[in-house]
Amino acid sequence: MLGIVLRPLAAAAVVLGCGPLVAAAEVVTSGDAAVVMAVPGDAVPMDLQACLRTAQATNDLVVAERWRRRELDGQMKQALATGLPTVDLVADWSRSRDPSFALDSTFGGGGGFGSVPGADPWFEDWLAGFGSLIPPPQEIPAQSYWRASLNLNWTVNPVKVLGAVGAARLGLDRQEYAVRAVEQQVGEQVVAAFQQVVTAADRIAAVRAHLANQDEIVAVIRLRHALGLATQLDTLQAAVGRANTVPELMRAEAGLRTAGARLNALLGRDPATPLSVRTDSDLEDGRIDVQTALALARVRPDLAAGGLLVDIQRRGRQATKADNLPYLTVNSAYGYVGRTTDTLFDEGHDSWRASVALNIPIFDGLLTRGLVREADGRIRRGEAELSAQSRAVEVEVLDLLARLESARQTLDAVAVNLARAEEARRQSLLQLELGTASYVDVLVAEANRSDAQASVIDARFEVLALTASLKRSIGRDPAERLADIPGLLVRE
Repeated sequence: MLGIVLRPLAAAAVVLGCGPLVAAAEVVTSGDAAVVMAVPGDAVPMDLQACLRTAQATNDLVVAERWRRRELDGQMKQALATGLPTVDLVADWSRSRDPSFALDSTFGGGGGFGSVPGADPWFEDWLAGFGSLIPPPQEIPAQSYWRASLNLNWTVNPVKVLGAVGAARLGLDRQEYAVRAVEQQVGEQVVAAFQQVVTAADRIAAVRAHLANQDEIVAVIRLRHALGLATQLDTLQAAVGRANTVPELMRAEAGLRTAGARLNALLGRDPATPLSVRTDSDLEDGRIDVQTALALARVRPDLAAGGLLVDIQRRGRQATKADNLPYLTVNSAYGYVGRTTDTLFDEGHDSWRASVALNIPIFDGLLTRGLVREADGRIRRGEAELSAQSRAVEVEVLDLLARLESARQTLDAVAVNLARAEEARRQSLLQLELGTASYVDVLVAEANRSDAQASVIDARFEVLALTASLKRSIGRDPAERLADIPGLLVRE
């Protein structure tokens, strides 16, 4: 907060024809920090660190990015599944009627059973008797079977498994970087929103101070009018000038409520939730080492995540190429079969089978070759995009460093200008009381002081916001102080 003295207003007693002011936002002093009620209601005051902690826990974007980790856990299990066998317990019942053996002459079916040329008569008689044992097709009854078996299927392709599992594991690591990047972006937004609340409160305090100063001017003009040293027009102009400032206070209060709602939303809360903040944030100074800042930016979370994405694509290409390599297929089953459920597990009713096959892909219609070529193009594109992103990050850091340095210099300049404007206003008001200055001179001095105060408020906000943006751009938590980042500040 700026060192603004808040004086009580007696608008009804001073302003001619003006009613009472609208209720201003509550700003109270607690220890070394002021407490601003950004959204009316009972709320425990929060400082910047508390806001950042709350946002990291409940901000919607951060929560959504963390749920993304659950998705990747599922993908990891899917990748592991490519190297593990599948085991199924199967139970089935079937009923069928199959007259095919009765129709086949090999088994004596198909109508008459032919004789064997050159055979003895007794053999012909025996064949005729055997053929009579096979019923006609229309008399074969339907049969029912119960089966229960445990089946195992396993495709063994080590190269493909290693590629898929490696890509999934890198995906988990990449997601950790993605979460950190989102947390830092949200932290930057929280710092900006928090400082907007503080800035809005500063503007309210500045307008209040401006109104109090105008009250003093009006009082002096009225006194001079009573002494015959000022006209009625001067008194009316002073009153109108003060009354015209009242809407500015209303706009400042509306800005505070909007800033509070925005901060609530970033904290993952309803915008109308009561909110009070402690304005105890201070400016961080110190000359920043450019090379250290650039080195930190090159390994910030989003760039690290981009690098892992390219590695994931390489592992994916490895898994794709494995489709053209030989692989083993293992199949086995063990179970029981019976005509009825009570005889299903009788001795001798068990059945089993096992097979091992070596599969050597020869030609798949150029499908795998096309997929590999597509993967190669995706990898090269990812590398180029990552290089472009890295250069853009360096440009961003250099831009923020230049803007932060400029904002610091601007803040120093406008702070000096504010002190001079305060002194000029005090001198002009004293000269007005002595009759050596006109009312216009006082108005000009008061306007200059008000403009200087607004410039200081804006410059302070810009320094704080750019500092948070710089921390995010070099991959650091906005809650971390510049002095705590190793090697960032130049040792004087």
